[in-house]
Amino acid sequence: MSRILIIEDDPLLSKMYKTKFTSEGFEVETAEDGEIGLKIAMEGKPDFVILDIMMPKLSGIEFLKRLRQNQVGADVPVIVLSNLSEKKEMEEARRLGVKEYLIKSSLTPKDIVEKVKEYLSPMGYSGGAIS
Repeated sequence: MSRILIIEDDPLLSKMYKTKFTSEGFEVETAEDGEIGLKIAMEGKPDFVILDIMMPKLSGIEFLKRLRQNQVGADVPVIVLSNLSEKKEMEEARRLGVKEYLIKSSLTPKDIVEKVKEYLSPMGYSGGAIS
């Protein structure tokens, strides 16, 4: 079962994404800011990270910089999911190795799950709900 870490400061969105990923058979952990997300990522390497950019304590960009500096997080796949569409942040996120930089308002939770499945398929994601 693939482990997903969702780092999102909006509790409603976080719960919505967690519910959708869990129903698709993923093990999900959530963090409400980048600082907590980094701690979770370093303690137990997730298979995939869904990351917001604008967050309290530690921004998504700063989270990425610190994640990539550590051997544990150097190759963890990340999709940025943000309402911020500033070119500077998008370029910086891509430079730090994100798979995609997506705008929240243009996607449903189902769309996001499908994107993650696409990236995880070489790792052997089998899908299905947890029995």
